[in-house]
Amino acid sequence: MARAPAARQLAEAKKNLPEDWNFKIWDCLRPYLVQKRMMDSFARRIDFIYPKTSKKEKALLLQKFAGVLKRQTNDLGTHANGGSFDLTLMDEKGDELYMGTDHDDLTDKAATDYYESKAELNELEKEAKKNRKIMKDVLEKAGFVNYVPEWWHWSYDK
Repeated sequence: MARAPAARQLAEAKKNLPEDWNFKIWDCLRPYLVQKRMMDSFARRIDFIYPKTSKKEKALLLQKFAGVLKRQTNDLGTHANGGSFDLTLMDEKGDELYMGTDHDDLTDKAATDYYESKAELNELEKEAKKNRKIMKDVLEKAGFVNYVPEWWHWSYDK
């Protein structure tokens, strides 16, 4: 469940999408126990993806992709308070658009502007770059702020 102002603003953002497109929301409000389970899952995945990385670096990666576990925060633009959305775009047929990585990808490819710095892109990468830009433009225009390491994570703190 989203905070009412965040939900209203996401509805406003939808108005700037191409006709009949929509957002697919994976999650918004995350209670403490859900966040804890996600962090545990991410820690296991980081161990698997980065087997030769030091414990310190793995801890930094976990913080980068899962944040800091808190029971309470006053920050309105967080999952803990229903002010952050993990989402993607869907076309007029209800199909998810290609964004270059899966949701909750724990690699540098997940960064919103990852494709912006690449000199040469294949057709799929061009598609991901275009779709990420559409999402970024629409959500920023509506007052959302992106968490740069994750193209899918957008916060509204008003």
